[in-house]
Amino acid sequence: MPRKTALPPIIVKRHLGGHEEEEHNGTWKLAYADFVTAMMTFFLVMWLMNITTTEQRKGIADYFNPVAVSQSNSGADGMLAGRSVDSTGSLTTPNAAGDQASPVASPPVVASVGDSDRQPAGRKDPMPHPAGSPVPPVDLLRPAAEPAQAAAAQPTAAEPPPTGATATRAELEALLDRQSAELTERVALETLERDLRQRIAASPDLNALQGSLVIQQVPEGLRVQLTDQARFSMFKVGSAQMNEQGRRLMRMVASALASVPNPIGITGHTDALGYAPDAKYGNWELSSDRANAARRELLASGIPGNRIVRVEGRADLDHFGSSDPLDPSNRRISITLLRRPG
Repeated sequence: MPRKTALPPIIVKRHLGGHEEEEHNGTWKLAYADFVTAMMTFFLVMWLMNITTTEQRKGIADYFNPVAVSQSNSGADGMLAGRSVDSTGSLTTPNAAGDQASPVASPPVVASVGDSDRQPAGRKDPMPHPAGSPVPPVDLLRPAAEPAQAAAAQPTAAEPPPTGATATRAELEALLDRQSAELTERVALETLERDLRQRIAASPDLNALQGSLVIQQVPEGLRVQLTDQARFSMFKVGSAQMNEQGRRLMRMVASALASVPNPIGITGHTDALGYAPDAKYGNWELSSDRANAARRELLASGIPGNRIVRVEGRADLDHFGSSDPLDPSNRRISITLLRRPG
């Protein structure tokens, strides 16, 4: 009996769930496409709201309103009421005499901002200003800083001939002259300050009084303050009679001030040491008398009288040493070389 031969086994491979997995993996594409479509629709609606007027939006809303369509008797009474939107964005209505469209009154169109060389003459604002809206339209294609610059740069027909150029040139020349005069004056004041310091350093008798001379650049001009020290005083206590050291110091200042023509102001100051309550003479009178004594010394040293334009006493209101009202430096004479006006 013949022997049976063994047949090779048949293996059947089945892939379960292959199509289901592929279908499941492609579902997100449909959802994403729906999302993109919705977003595009949303932006289109927003864009249409920006570029159309209130009347145009009402006409578009009537077009998609089935109630308004069913109530309309004809194309002339419903939706856009027989009107159409032309290429310029305005509504037109048929003309009874001929079949041509005549323009219909629409809300005023606000011209878009920008330079005249960038905007054609017939171009209209892509974002017209809706009626009753307090916010003017903005052209997003132009920088925000252009309107004022363009309006200022463009001449108008009502402007006079360029006579302002001459006035502007005159103003510039006057400004340059004024700045030149201020520079010359500042240099003169700085030179005077150096001269005063050199004079004190060169004088053996006044070298010890360098601490009594305070020179400051102030908005009014150059201020020279002659102050008392613990071992030096220009006046006796309670007196307006200047001593010899005070006169020499005053004459040295006068010789330096004689080289410049600026006007001079003199102010007297005292410390907080007061008189008796019932005294008829006080620090106000004392500071004024000392300022007047300094004026007489300047006149005796050759300063013209018309240069002294101000003599005043400040009593003890303006302390030089802020920590101690009785500090000797509070007793001083301030001589200010004033800046010339204009």
